[in-house]
Amino acid sequence: MTRDDIGPTHGRIEYVQLPAMDIARSAAFYEKVFGWSIDAGHGSFEAPGIIGQLTTDQTPAGTGGPLLWISAESLPHIQREVIANGGIVHGHPQLDGGERWLVEIDDPAGNRIGVVVPASSAQAQTMIAVRDVEASSRWYQQLLGLRSDHGGPAYERLLSDGTLVLQLHNRAVEHHHGLFVSPEVEVGNGVLLWFGEVADFDDVVARAGELNAPIVRAPHRNPPEGQGGGPGHREIWIKDPDGYTVVVASTDGEAYEPA
Repeated sequence: MTRDDIGPTHGRIEYVQLPAMDIARSAAFYEKVFGWSIDAGHGSFEAPGIIGQLTTDQTPAGTGGPLLWISAESLPHIQREVIANGGIVHGHPQLDGGERWLVEIDDPAGNRIGVVVPASSAQAQTMIAVRDVEASSRWYQQLLGLRSDHGGPAYERLLSDGTLVLQLHNRAVEHHHGLFVSPEVEVGNGVLLWFGEVADFDDVVARAGELNAPIVRAPHRNPPEGQGGGPGHREIWIKDPDGYTVVVASTDGEAYEPA
C-alpha cells in the first residue's frame, strides 16, 4: 500500500523541502548517511514514510527553526558517516528517558538535523588478541560472512547484520589500556567463541574446509541424534588461525527431533 492508496489524512506531514546549497552534494549525503533514494537531477527524494525535495530556493536552517528528526540504527556508525560525507556532529549524544539517544548534526548545507538512535541493553562484544588482525578479519569474514567496520593492522570490528559480534586486537599493540594478553599462557584456554543461530550452517562447514580450519568436533547434533529435545541444532567446533576454539551452531530447532 502506498501513501496515495491511503489518501489524504488531516494533520499528516505530506512533503518535506530541505534547503541545499549544492543539490548533488546534499543528495550524496542523505543517500550515504541515511539510505534515502534521491533523484540528484531534480532533488526529489523518498525516505521511509515520507517524500520530499532538496531545493536551492530555500535558505538553509541552522538553529532556531523547526528540527527534523531522523531515525538511525547505530550511534557510532551514523557519527562516522556524517563526518565522512561533509556533515558536522554537534556535542555528545544525550540519552532520552533511557530509551533512545539524541544527537544533533548539520548536513552539508548547514541545516540542523536531529538523529534518533534506539538505546540497547547490555550485550556481549567479545574481543580477542590475535597475531595478524587483517588475516584474522579475512578468516572470520569468509567463514561467517561478517563485515568489517574498522579495518587496519591494530584493531578490527566485525559486524553481523549491523551488530558488532567480534573485536580483534593485535596482541603486540598496547593502545591506552596496555597489553591484555600474556605470551606465556595458551590463548583461549577455557573460552569458546560461539556463533549461534546460523542459517547457512552447511555453507559454513564447507567454508571451514576451504580455510583448512582444524576440526575439534565434526558436525554433530546437540543433543546427540536419537535423544530429542534440547536446542535441536547442529554444531561444528574448529580452531581459528590463532588457536581459539570457534563453535558455529545452526538455528535452534533446525535439527528437531521429538523428545
